Amino acid sequence: MLTTITDFWQQKVYGKYYQELFEEISKTITGEYIQDMYTYIDKYDTSPSFEEVMRKVKTLSTELTMRAEWIRENYKEGKGYRSIKLTTGCKRIIKKSLDDYLRQAKSIYAIKSQRAKHIPIPAY
Repeated sequence: MLTTITDFWQQKVYGKYYQELFEEISKTITGEYIQDMYTYIDKYDTSPSFEEVMRKVKTLSTELTMRAEWIRENYKEGKGYRSIKLTTGCKRIIKKSLDDYLRQAKSIYAIKSQRAKHIPIPAY
């Protein structure tokens, strides 16, 4: 299997396939982080704090950046040179993934505030 993957990568001339691969990787990783947020809500019956969300954003950014660097280095090994288009494409994908994560967190907080408005306050 490893030789077929190596052959596949060596046959590609441009970074488009690497970019598509990185996009799929980033979607998967971002989905896992979003699922972790839902798991947190189910476990603690509240959404994570703003500081916790920002900590997760930083961790997600670091993880995606490391994966992008790995993709870029594999491309360079196969071709002998770096691709500016691949680099800018990876940056765009990282930005999109972080925006998706923050958009999901924002909607979770909106749902939480809507629920809080509809919960009756008991009279004592």
